[in-house]
Amino acid sequence: MRRRSLAALAGLLSVASLHPARAQAAPVVLTVSGGAAPAPRDFTLAEFEALGLREMSTATPWTQGLQNFSGVPLEQLLRAMGGEGVARIRAEALNRYAVEVPASDGTRLGAFLATRVDGQPMRVRDRGPVWLIYPWTARPELDRPELHERAIWQLRRIELL
Repeated sequence: MRRRSLAALAGLLSVASLHPARAQAAPVVLTVSGGAAPAPRDFTLAEFEALGLREMSTATPWTQGLQNFSGVPLEQLLRAMGGEGVARIRAEALNRYAVEVPASDGTRLGAFLATRVDGQPMRVRDRGPVWLIYPWTARPELDRPELHERAIWQLRRIELL
């Protein structure tokens, strides 16, 4: 009986080693639906950042001093999803808090989907995995309550409307 159990365990381990991607699949950090996409698209961190990783340094109303963010400009995500003609997006956080954001915030205001701070992936406890921010330091006129309300953190879903 013991030999069969050990043989079965060895067999399972060898199958798992043939498919390491299945055994250690990267977690989905963002789901995007709408636009020209026929179905929602789940992005891992690497897949999302492959859309065009950029950097932005800005202070935020919720953190101390200048922060060095990396992420994807909202405009780039819209382009990748075929959402150039989209009027607005609905962004939803892990806790189901949601905001609507004009899509033009990506083109006119430089809205940015931050995934890293100082090169490190953003953890949920630090407003990650994705945080919609604006270039408040470079453009002080954007430091106003209506844009603070759109700066949704722990972002999990975006729907292109």
